[in-house]
Amino acid sequence: MKRTALARKTPLRTKAPMARKPIKRKATRKQSTDKRWRSEKYLAFVRSLPCMGCGTYGCDAHHVIGLGWGLSGMGLTAPDSYAMSLCRACHTLTHQNTEMQAMQPDWLRHTLRAGIAQFTGETREQLTHALAFIEEKSE
Repeated sequence: MKRTALARKTPLRTKAPMARKPIKRKATRKQSTDKRWRSEKYLAFVRSLPCMGCGTYGCDAHHVIGLGWGLSGMGLTAPDSYAMSLCRACHTLTHQNTEMQAMQPDWLRHTLRAGIAQFTGETREQLTHALAFIEEKSE
């Protein structure tokens, strides 16, 4: 049995372009307005201190994380006044281990007291403010 093609009532339109929705443009991100205190001099001082975890030299400046104080978070680093000296191994462990993170307030107090004894002016003022903040949060 031979089959015949069905006859179309309207011819196909081959020259019409395909209908598309317009492409939505993504909004450009605004420039960051982060006003957190930064000091390369203070960070260099922090790096010169022995590791707060194991006591070795040749350290990173680790900014406080994971304490729920609102200092750091998604894409944010704590101000430089909340930095402490950690060697590479202890730094990695602190990012992975909540027990190490719980020791940060004590390490930070030690670092801040050393910085307050070393610096004057605005740097000392920022460090004093950070120490008062930690004492308040630790109560």
